[in-house]
Formats: sequence, C-alpha cells, structure tokens
Amino acid sequence: MTSRLRIGLWAAAAAVGIASLTILAAPAGATPAGAPGNNGTVKIHEGAGEPSPGTENQPHVCTFHVHALHFDAGQLLTFRVQSWEPTGDRSVVLSGSITADATGEGRSPVSGAYSLPDGHYRLTVDTGNGTSTQDKHKMFWVRCASETPSPTPTETGSQTPTPTPTGTESPTPTATPSPTPTATSSESESPTPTETESPTPTGTSPTATSPATPTPTSSPGGSLPGPGGTPPTMGGLAFTGSSTAAIAGLGLALLLAGLALLITPAVRRRLFGD
Repeated sequence: MTSRLRIGLWAAAAAVGIASLTILAAPAGATPAGAPGNNGTVKIHEGAGEPSPGTENQPHVCTFHVHALHFDAGQLLTFRVQSWEPTGDRSVVLSGSITADATGEGRSPVSGAYSLPDGHYRLTVDTGNGTSTQDKHKMFWVRCASETPSPTPTETGSQTPTPTPTGTESPTPTATPSPTPTATSSESESPTPTETESPTPTGTSPTATSPATPTPTSSPGGSLPGPGGTPPTMGGLAFTGSSTAAIAGLGLALLLAGLALLITPAVRRRLFGD
C-alpha cells in the first residue's frame, strides 16, 4: 500500500468520526431548522393554568385544556375527544383545532378550560400530514371531587319535643241585645164608671135618673166607639159599662110607664065612678 492510499484512508476515517461526533452532540429529537416534520407533542393540563414544567401531562383532571408543544410555527392541528371504555362508548364528545405560534406552541381553549362529565376519555390530535399513524394520543380521566356529605347527627338520650306555639284565640264578641222598646199608651185610662141603681118606685111615678155617660177612653186591646154609638170592644168582648146602665134605666122607665097605664083606669073608676 502506497503512502498516498494510506493518507486517503486516514482522511476518510477522520471525516466519518467527525460526522458521528456531530450527530451525537446534537440535542435529542432536534431536526434541521426550517425542516417540517412530526416532531411535536400534546399534553392534557388541569384547569386553565399551566403546570411546571409545561411539558408535564396530567391524566386526572376536573376541568382541562389541550396544550401543543414543539410543533412547526403556524402548523394547524385538529383534535377530537371521545368517551372511552370502561365508562364511555367511543362517541365524540368534543372537537377543536390549534394553530401553533412562532415558538411552535398553542392551546385550546385559548383561555379558560373545558368541562366534561366524570369518566374516561381519549384525545386524538391530527398533525395534518395525512398519516393517521402519526396522530398524537392521550388517555385521561375526568373526575371532580364530590361534595362531602354532612355527617348525620346521632341522637343522644331522649329529646324533649319543642311545643308548637298555639295561636291565642280572640274572644268571640257577644252581641248585646238591644232592649225591646215598650209601647207606652199616650192616652190615660179612665176609671170604669160605676152604675147607680135607681130607687124602687113608690106610688108616684119616679123619675128615672140616667147616670152620666162617661167619656169612653181607649184601653189596651180595646177601641174607641165608632159612629152611631156602637159600643167598643175589648179583646173581642162587648163593653158593659155606661151603655148597659142606660139600657137598664130605659127598661125600668118603660116598666113604670106600663104599670101606670094599668093602674090609672082602676083609680079613675074609683075616683070618678066610671
């Protein structure tokens, strides 16, 4: 082997060694600047904030957002979230998109966080290169802390029931009966007239004395005498005061007159011889 050939082999070996050292010294996962590729990653982050470090994945969340890292500037990513076994049926429950910024990062939603029912879910991110085998996937659980039930108090001993307040009944007002007005007769009752008997006649014709007829007055239950001398009634019965006395006097006068007519002829015959 000539010296020139040996020098060429040594030069080639040195070039290969330098290239190998350059490749080993480059950061893991780095690609040449400006060369597009599927070099990004996606994470699930709890709530609206960011964890530290930002590359941490949080598979147990209550609310969440999807965070993209290390993609090409302006790269468009589309994603979907499916409910997954054992709690889901693989139906799509959420979808959206992310556009990477100049640093290759992006998130959805831009602010705030997503909320889903408790359960198991699968995130699929399409990087837009048309190859489904290069899609990004993440599995995560949504489980919000349930409210701690208040402990049921334990009854100690017997409890005295609290008396239920009873409304005080207002006294029922008693109606005070108004006094029944008593009808007062405006007319004064006159005393009942007393009949005066005429003395028994003797030989001479006595003159019947008619007692003075009293002025009739109204009495309770009675009525004043009507026109024509109709005797008043009291409670449906004939009034037997001064009218009866007048009738009795008239009858007595007629009786005496009849006796005088009977006696007069006999006396005349004796006296005059007729």
